[in-house]
Amino acid sequence: MTDIRNTSDPDADMVKGVAGGDEKAFEQLVKKYEHSVLNTIYRYVGDRVEAEDIAQEVFLRVWRQARNFKGESRFSTWLYRIVVNQCLSDRRKYKETLQPLDATIEKEDGSETPEAEVERRKGAEIVRKAVDELPSRQRIALILSKFEGKSYKEVAQIMGVSLSTVESLIFRARSSLKKKLLPLKRKGDI
Repeated sequence: MTDIRNTSDPDADMVKGVAGGDEKAFEQLVKKYEHSVLNTIYRYVGDRVEAEDIAQEVFLRVWRQARNFKGESRFSTWLYRIVVNQCLSDRRKYKETLQPLDATIEKEDGSETPEAEVERRKGAEIVRKAVDELPSRQRIALILSKFEGKSYKEVAQIMGVSLSTVESLIFRARSSLKKKLLPLKRKGDI
């Protein structure tokens, strides 16, 4: 049976319910996390249909393994560890692409000019390709940190590695991106 020790976890009651087979509690957890889980996976695999398939598998694993959750970390950390493991285990099955968050250049009325959209998409594609070339662990650490807003400590817990490993992974990812993108930025390509 689930022994949830982390009483400060806002999801503790729902997880206990899921561990006991409560479908309503499971629906609540899915509703709370489905958007962020799907976005994280999408940024990793780059295809919405594939991301939805992986997200479904993640939530099936949550349902099946909820009684294994001990509460030694927050539920969200445990959930993202499942997300990361699923993404890494499926990396050969699914095309590895990253969909970066795109900043838009807007007109004064708030809409994007056609020229600005073309430039934004061109720059985003260059950045996406550079990120695609990162090793999987560097890429997932960068996604969790930069795009999901997780702290390095949270990324370490999610990935099951030390804080210094996360720092190293993100440092190497940023260094690699800087080497690839700085010359293009100087040329005005991005």
